[in-house]
Amino acid sequence: MRILLALETSGGGSGRHVLDLAAGLSAHGQDVTVVWSPDRAEAHFVEKLEALNGVASHPLSMRRALGLHDLRSLRDLAAFVRSAGPFDILHGHSSKAGALVRLLPRNLPGARIYTPHAFRTLDPALSGPARIFYGQLERLLALRADRLIAVSKAEEMHARSLGLGAKRVRLVMNGIPPGYALPRAEARARLRLASEEIAVGLVGRLDLQKDPIRFVRAAKHAQSLQPRLRAFVAGDGPLREAAEAEARSTAADVTFLGWRDSREIMAGLDLFCMTSRYEAMPYTLLEALHAGVPIVSTQVGGTDETVGRGVTGEVLPADASAQSIGHAIAELARDRPRRRNYSTASKSLARQRTTDRMVEQTIETYHEALAGRGACTSDTDLSP
Repeated sequence: MRILLALETSGGGSGRHVLDLAAGLSAHGQDVTVVWSPDRAEAHFVEKLEALNGVASHPLSMRRALGLHDLRSLRDLAAFVRSAGPFDILHGHSSKAGALVRLLPRNLPGARIYTPHAFRTLDPALSGPARIFYGQLERLLALRADRLIAVSKAEEMHARSLGLGAKRVRLVMNGIPPGYALPRAEARARLRLASEEIAVGLVGRLDLQKDPIRFVRAAKHAQSLQPRLRAFVAGDGPLREAAEAEARSTAADVTFLGWRDSREIMAGLDLFCMTSRYEAMPYTLLEALHAGVPIVSTQVGGTDETVGRGVTGEVLPADASAQSIGHAIAELARDRPRRRNYSTASKSLARQRTTDRMVEQTIETYHEALAGRGACTSDTDLSP
């Protein structure tokens, strides 16, 4: 198959997903082109994309906000698809690239696939009118999609609740390659942790969705109950300064590491904490599973697939207070046998959450979409 993957934002899970998917599809013998926007491109994404063997890439300006510039982006995307195509699959990732791909002229060949990576309507802070607007927009754009890929059961259920069509929605959960993490001793050395210290960490983009300030407050409360606990925040974003100020004002022992490849530190943690307000299927939960790190998380998309209560970690309500989260962290920090049991269960579950499985199920969805159209648009082999 000739496959075009398009995305506007390269940060966080969506960028990671596209890189892993492109590499996996190419390894399965598919012809892959990635269209990405330089407007918000992160350096590590560009470096990794350029290093992918057998994957073509094309920069194309796309902006996050709605505006007249979207017409230019749509025109440029259509021109590229005409010149570089035909493509069998046109797969848009996240809201902006997903919208542009589905709005391409119908006379351009290729099955239209959309992966939201967390619908805008999942945001609990969204106002009523905005929720209605984005919900209606998704319903209209869904009419131009052959398939919609949800990356978690929660996102799949949300798509159906929006009325996007049961026949269009498919569940393909994110996965990561086995053995991605550094050895524990090396990861702890990078964090400069003493053997008796217990480490809890938050990894991700520091924005309102991830709620790093709630993590800082939770860490402070946990440290009041468990003095040996050290907290780390790996990531960057618009709320980094506010989170650092919160740590200073409360005298919380939180080390801000800036952006780090999570594989460098995840295995060094004793606990991974996620304080997100909403998610689809965050890669950090999968990384914690594969590293065998017990999880304390709010109840958001992806937790049902990764955090079995009392099996691989603890789950609190999405609106849980920092004090409640901190109490859960402290309880697990002082219970080493329970952490050991959670770690064993995590590594077992991780075998079901791999990149290979994600890629194979994505290819199955592509075949299904093409079969619905009746034929392939190019003469390339369709075998996975």
